[in-house]
Amino acid sequence: MTIIVLDSNENSREVIKSYLEELGYEDDVKEFSDYSAGITFVKSLEMPPIVFVDISDESLIKQIENLRLLTDKIAVTSTDYSTDTIVKAMRMGAREFLPKPVLKNDLKHVVEMFSKPESEREVSASKIITVYSNKGGIGKTTIATNLAAELAKATHDKVALVDLNLQLGDISTFLNLTPSFDVAYVIKNLINKKEGTLLNAFEKYKDSRLYVLSDPNYIEQSESITPQQIESLFKVLKKSFPYIVVDMSSNIDPNSLKILDCSDLILFTTIVNIPAIRNAQRCLNLFKSRHYPNDKVKIVINRFMENDEISSDDIETALSEKIYWKIPNNYFSIMESINKGLTVSEVNANSNITNSFRNLASKISDDIVEASIIKYRI
Repeated sequence: MTIIVLDSNENSREVIKSYLEELGYEDDVKEFSDYSAGITFVKSLEMPPIVFVDISDESLIKQIENLRLLTDKIAVTSTDYSTDTIVKAMRMGAREFLPKPVLKNDLKHVVEMFSKPESEREVSASKIITVYSNKGGIGKTTIATNLAAELAKATHDKVALVDLNLQLGDISTFLNLTPSFDVAYVIKNLINKKEGTLLNAFEKYKDSRLYVLSDPNYIEQSESITPQQIESLFKVLKKSFPYIVVDMSSNIDPNSLKILDCSDLILFTTIVNIPAIRNAQRCLNLFKSRHYPNDKVKIVINRFMENDEISSDDIETALSEKIYWKIPNNYFSIMESINKGLTVSEVNANSNITNSFRNLASKISDDIVEASIIKYRI
């Protein structure tokens, strides 16, 4: 294992090097003050190294993107640990952020984590993001599918897209997939298997980091799935996937409540009409009765039109909640993507709705990073 230290500050390099030597890595460390020379050396290596790269100078953040093509074991260090800096670094592909002066224990934790095979690494702060509406025909599956695809692009991380609409799921149809396995099979046969075996049950979407787990092939298979099994499934998936996007039914039953309870973020989706808003009011009251944290449920308006008779202010007043995101109405792009079994970005990369999904994915990933930034403030 090779450990690379890229830092223009000699004292900083020496501190990190001395810590690594104390940890037993004295023969494995290569240090560079010249970032170009360091990246060239990384290119020459057969195995991806661990890289500590200093970005105290904001212009150096772009180096993360160059390194991300060569290794996924990137930790950034900086004297600036503002929210903006950390979010930029993580978005470009950094896995860990260490504020300067770097502490020995923090360095040890990062090296030990990166030393493990990817399949055994702990996925820190894995998040379950569930797209939900208590009314059918709102567009949950469209949102879940396109959000998951854009999250995989924006974060460069593995994203699981799980169809827990156990009787009438459509994700495999929306993405034109013919999966060999489904969620019922995984729950009953693969819960305790190694990650590699588990991942084989997912259908990888083209050349991406999006992994799809489809709904059961037969309705009767869904009837034996219990809330406890769903909770066990989530625990296993959180060990392997930084992001888990869930599509589910509109029903309120024990399985649905377990999915919602286990979710870290619920994108509660509605459209702009009176019946949908009334249904949303009832559902939000249910969430309050279950004492969900204030930041767990986010309101998403689908098929939004600026000049609609019911305004955004009207919706926020009726629901006593701020709108988190608005997805524009673009019927033709959506229907073309569904009929072709493609994501919207593959049908029209520059459409307003593609940009909306892309920006929603970026906002969610940034919000998750920002929520965890408190650990860097020492």
